[in-house]
Amino acid sequence: MKHCKVDIHGALLVVTIDRPHAMNALPPEGSAELARVFDAFAADPVQRVAILTGAGDRSFCAGADLKNHAEGRAVVLPSSGFGGLTARTGMHKPVIAAVNGAAVGGGFELVLACDLVVAAAHAWFSLPEVRVGQVARGGGLIRLPRQLPPKTALYMALTGRRMPADEAHRLGLVNELVPDGGDVLAVARALASRVLEGAPQAVEATKNIASLSINGADTEALLHAQEELPSVKAWRASGERLEGARSFLEKRPPHWV
Repeated sequence: MKHCKVDIHGALLVVTIDRPHAMNALPPEGSAELARVFDAFAADPVQRVAILTGAGDRSFCAGADLKNHAEGRAVVLPSSGFGGLTARTGMHKPVIAAVNGAAVGGGFELVLACDLVVAAAHAWFSLPEVRVGQVARGGGLIRLPRQLPPKTALYMALTGRRMPADEAHRLGLVNELVPDGGDVLAVARALASRVLEGAPQAVEATKNIASLSINGADTEALLHAQEELPSVKAWRASGERLEGARSFLEKRPPHWV
């Protein structure tokens, strides 16, 4: 890997954008590399949760490397979008953002595309595209008003305002805030461990249904359609309900397959 590092710890995948010299900004080939990583994660039956973070403590990801834009070259991204995530659909496995510093532009859009967010107290978030003649087309303008109050989201988008991590935590954009001097990745791994305690198929089906609701699915239609979702069918066929009931009655930890 040229632009990222990949570490596998059993069912946990840790992906680190590894361009600290460029504030972890990604060129198009970096997004293509990450797309391959997340394709493999989605297809792997063993890996169940992923963490995405950045190298160093200054920047999670400063967005796209603007060199191509400045030189007028065409920027071609993978079908799964910036960082291999922003346009990805059908990812039923949870992805956690461990935000170790600035998350700017496409970097912020990567955070918004993740399911859970752990952030260092010194981290901050921004969509500054309008200030450099760009439009945030990596899902930021779609996801941000769903994850923040609409007026707050529009204020950020129209002005490029920076939102500090503590404010993002108060508004629910960040799940866990790590004090300065703390280990963001360690907290993210602890959060991943709690997710991994759940039944694998149940976790995937839960994310699938909740994501459809978040993305605007009609409530009545989803109530009737959820039983036909492939992830729900896989959960019903998995035997997890039986093992969950038995482990509860036998007062032992469940053994998920």
